[in-house]
Amino acid sequence: MYEEYFELLLKLVRVGGLIVMDNVLWYGRVADPLVNDPNTISIRDFNKKLLEDKRVTISMVPIGDGMTICRKLEDD
Repeated sequence: MYEEYFELLLKLVRVGGLIVMDNVLWYGRVADPLVNDPNTISIRDFNKKLLEDKRVTISMVPIGDGMTICRKLEDD
């Protein structure tokens, strides 16, 4: 439900505010092209969506299981 939570958070966070998403590397599975279970695919898709989202800038930090820091650029 990462995408649903992210969209809700974008409504609550002011421009310039931060949203931090945890577990975005999924134990390294997202980088392994041989792993294609539904959870891994869902996180891969979410990561790609964040990368392409013009409403935020992102920085993925490979600490622990990975986290993405998003800075909101504009309101909807």
